Amino acid sequence: MSNSREFQRVFQELTEEMGCKRSEIPKILGIEYGVFTAITEYGKIPKPVILMRIADYFNVSIEYLLGKTEQEYFEKAARPTTFHERFKQLRERYQMTEYAVAQKLHISTSYTTAWRKKNYIPSLENLTVLSEIFKTSIDYLLGRTDDM
Repeated sequence: MSNSREFQRVFQELTEEMGCKRSEIPKILGIEYGVFTAITEYGKIPKPVILMRIADYFNVSIEYLLGKTEQEYFEKAARPTTFHERFKQLRERYQMTEYAVAQKLHISTSYTTAWRKKNYIPSLENLTVLSEIFKTSIDYLLGRTDDM
C-alpha cells in the first residue's frame, strides 16, 4: 500500500459527512478497523477491492477518492461487469495480447494469467498503467461504470 495525503483528505471529508461515531464507520463501509486507521492516520491506499467498496458506498469514482479529479459525480454501470471482462474487451479493441500488456507493465505473463484464471484484480499501480495504456478510467477497467 502506498500513501496519499489527497486520498486521506477525501476519505476524511466523506466519512465526516456520515454523521456517525468514528468507531462505527469501518463496519458501515465493510472494511477492517486496521484498514480504516491506516487510511485516516497515514493516508494508506488499500487494495483495489477495498477502494471499490468505499467508492461504491459513497457513489464516487476511484479517481475522485484518490484525489485525481474534483468531479464528484459518478454514473454507475447499468450492468456492472468484471475487470476480467473489461480487460479482455480492451485488449481485443486495442489488438493486444496478454504478453504485450505484460511487457508494457514490466511484469511476467503469469500475472495476467492469474488475473484471468484466478479472477485476481491487479494492484492499483498496474491498474493505473492499464488505464493509461487503454486510455480509460480505473473505474471503467474495474467495470464500475460504462463511461470510459
